[in-house]
Amino acid sequence: MIEKEELIANFIKDELTDVPNILNKELSNNNMEFNSREELDEIKGYLDTFLKEDTSNKIIVLPGLRGVGKTTLILQAYEYLLKEKNIPPNNVLYISFDDLNDLVECNIRQMVEVYLKNIFHANLRNLDEKVFIFVDESQIDKKWASSGKVIYDKSYNIFMIFTGSSALHLERNDDLARRMRKKSITPLNYTQHLKLKYGIDVSCLSADLRDLIFGGDINNVLSSEFKANNLLTNCLNYSSTDWEEYFKFGGFPILFDKKSHREICEDLVEITQRVITKDMPQIKELSSENQSNAKRILRYLALQQPGELTQANLANYLKTSTANVNKILDLLEKTHLIFHCEPYGGSAKRVKKSWKYYFATPSIRHALSTKVGNPLLGSDDYEGFLLENLVASNLFNLSNNQFTNFTIYYDADKKRNVDFLIQKDCENIIPIEVGRGKKKKLQIKHAINKYNCQYGIVVANNYSSVKKDDDVIFIPPKTFSFL
Repeated sequence: MIEKEELIANFIKDELTDVPNILNKELSNNNMEFNSREELDEIKGYLDTFLKEDTSNKIIVLPGLRGVGKTTLILQAYEYLLKEKNIPPNNVLYISFDDLNDLVECNIRQMVEVYLKNIFHANLRNLDEKVFIFVDESQIDKKWASSGKVIYDKSYNIFMIFTGSSALHLERNDDLARRMRKKSITPLNYTQHLKLKYGIDVSCLSADLRDLIFGGDINNVLSSEFKANNLLTNCLNYSSTDWEEYFKFGGFPILFDKKSHREICEDLVEITQRVITKDMPQIKELSSENQSNAKRILRYLALQQPGELTQANLANYLKTSTANVNKILDLLEKTHLIFHCEPYGGSAKRVKKSWKYYFATPSIRHALSTKVGNPLLGSDDYEGFLLENLVASNLFNLSNNQFTNFTIYYDADKKRNVDFLIQKDCENIIPIEVGRGKKKKLQIKHAINKYNCQYGIVVANNYSSVKKDDDVIFIPPKTFSFL
């Protein structure tokens, strides 16, 4: 019988041989090289500083949903090391830990020790050359962070990237908190979508939109919005229906080549199913009954208009306890399938009032709605719900950016309430109202007066470009999606 160490060693040797030979196939389509996510530049920066003997950032953690491009990202980093930095192939190891554990049960530390012993005749302490180890599906090892900590502490010469299809375990573990750089890989906003699908760079519009939202000055965004629209008009491959396609089916580069809407929806539903049935039970014990409950909660959310979710009503719907409902909702949030907004107000109000829940992308909501047969499909109200989800998703992802610190609330005012209130630290509130058609100023003006705001924002189709009318800024939905 083959020993465990030999099985691991053989697997590693196969990966060292095979991965360099499949890079072209994995990173291109019809001989066209894939464009890269912006996170690749950040990873390259960490790799470059490590090669210059700066070992302060040698553990990178990339959590995110399935299908957002994490594997492609680390294979592009792998290719960068081989082709641009001339690192020997034996010094760069890519491992799908899922595949390795299908063959032999082990942890990441054991795998690394076997790699060093068999390839470099070394151990963690005496390794004397630079080595790069990229571990995909790292959440398979429930003690991945403990392994990372030991490797970090014992060797100055190992650079590691951990990815996880679920952020659940990655975010729960504190062992690497002071040692790692974490970068959540989120579904694509429209700026990222255009770069990956068409190679169109409109990042200036994203930056100017951020300045507009938090500063209220529209001058820069008018210029960058005009330039972005010109770029799209002059791009031969760009379809006039692309934004609508992105709105209902986008966010996941893994689905770029899918031709039919039905196929995309089926794949998006499958992503949610795999998160529930495969990722969540690996991290926290989840009974088959609660896996079913998690699926039913997602269907329930897909059929409801965005609003206050009463845990008691949901518990009654599921025939379970409110404590169990809260547990499942918390797990779903940690996987990044959903997120919540709390009501604006003091801590007492936030405790008493229910939360609003949104999906990671409107495309996930649309796919689930299509599967279960939402009676509102195709209606203006339904389109409005999807748009509210898009605005919430963009704001949520922006709020988790390390350079942008603000909080998203919903307006708990029962009279003329707007959809969102955002606030940076103790600065003025910025109210945001969302509508698929044309919106009147009644609600936003009420919020501006009530919360003593300098200006408010309406995301709607009142105008074809950004426009400021007194203290109200109108942003077309397509333009907002560049955020």
